[in-house]
Amino acid sequence: MRYGLISDIHANLEALEAVLSELEKAKVDDILCLGDLIGYGPDPDKCVELVRTNTKYTIAGNHDHAILGLIDTRFFNDFAKKSVEWTKVQLSQTSLEFLHTLPLVAKEENFTLVHASPARPEAWNYILSVDDASDNFNYIQGICCFVGHSHVPIILEKNYDETVSVIRKFELELQKDKQYIINIGSVGQPRDLDPRAAYAIFDTSVCEFELKRVRYDMSKTQKKIIERGLPVYLAERLSTGQ
Repeated sequence: MRYGLISDIHANLEALEAVLSELEKAKVDDILCLGDLIGYGPDPDKCVELVRTNTKYTIAGNHDHAILGLIDTRFFNDFAKKSVEWTKVQLSQTSLEFLHTLPLVAKEENFTLVHASPARPEAWNYILSVDDASDNFNYIQGICCFVGHSHVPIILEKNYDETVSVIRKFELELQKDKQYIINIGSVGQPRDLDPRAAYAIFDTSVCEFELKRVRYDMSKTQKKIIERGLPVYLAERLSTGQ
């Protein structure tokens, strides 16, 4: 099976449409989404609808839970808080009902899907380093766990001797005697200094993973963010990928 993997769309319709178009060209069998469909961006309802109708599985992210009142937003930054309040009144009943159905964890073939971390999905902890990853390997089933949340792609590999290391490439064949935690980056708000939309393809028949990027009509998204009264910074940061 060839899976398209997407995460952290953040209501960026233009980025999502560009990624879905690329995945259609790639002829993937299914698309799996790792959460945060909404928040920050100007098109939450349209993005939820596209994800709902184009994915096999979708996992809940912290922004999805925030919109539903399932987590405390006191620890969100001001930009995120304002976006949550604005987004709450933009979503249709169908979109809200869909968000309520999303699980925190899913398993497919020989890999796991979670938005933040497999050890405590509900805590929304980041996996940014070898130290962050080490304990999390004890909570995954199969060869790999795909995550999002940080908006920064990273591949962490657990070796047969229990050591964990960072892999410095984003196209590789996963080794069956090892395990991996792979952050697939963000469709709608990358933070790795590359403003292009990020997504991934995982071919389970040969255990091959590839992170991919695609340009989208960013200026259109930025214009809508400003026109709809969202913080200007949310438009500006898209240009720099941070």
